[in-house]
Formats: sequence, structure tokens, C-alpha cells
Amino acid sequence: MSYYHILIEVNDHISTVDETRDIQIFDIVEIQPYLHSILLPYFNEQLIELDDENIAFKDILHLEVKQTLLPIKDLIEEEQRLLPSDTDITITAYEVFNHRALSQDVTTAIFDILDAVKLEK
Repeated sequence: MSYYHILIEVNDHISTVDETRDIQIFDIVEIQPYLHSILLPYFNEQLIELDDENIAFKDILHLEVKQTLLPIKDLIEEEQRLLPSDTDITITAYEVFNHRALSQDVTTAIFDILDAVKLEK
């Protein structure tokens, strides 16, 4: 079984200072609902509707889809266990996603498929 993880970096307009924030959706087993709610709208440069907010395409700085064979929590725990006991380093999802043996970036493959089949919302 594969797990998908969607990582979105967005402009945050909460204050007068431009800031960014990350939206992370981990451990997706069934990608289809996210295909229609996030990936297709992003691909078509449309508004993305998340559970509690709407994000304009122009506010999205970066979007990635990662794939792993285990849930992110399990991978983080396993990587943490491999560290020497006297280490003060904490493994995060981003370390897992940057480790090619643990995760795969499938963003390009997904968008290539969307382009090939010309799906529309």
C-alpha cells in the first residue's frame, strides 16, 4: 500500500507583512478525493477549497505530492530510532521526504497524467 502526502506552501495574508505557511496533508490512502479538491483545481489554476478555507491559485507558492510505503509517523519513528541515543536531533516529515529511499516525489507524474487525459473539474 502507498501513502500520499500533499505539501502546499501558501502566502499568508493575515497581517500587513507577507508571510508564508505550510499546509500538510499526510497519510492519504485514497488520492481521488484530493485529485478533485486540490490537484485538478491547482493544475487548472483555479481556487482550491480545503475543509476550512479557500486558497486562490495566485497565493500558492509551491505544491508537492510525495509517496511513501508507510505512514509518515512510522517513518519518522523508525528514522529517529536509527539515530545515536545521545543525539538531540528530531526527525520531521521533511527529513523523511528528502530521503530518497523513504519517499518519492510523484508531483510531476501526477500532473503529466492530468495533462495527458485533460481532466476538468
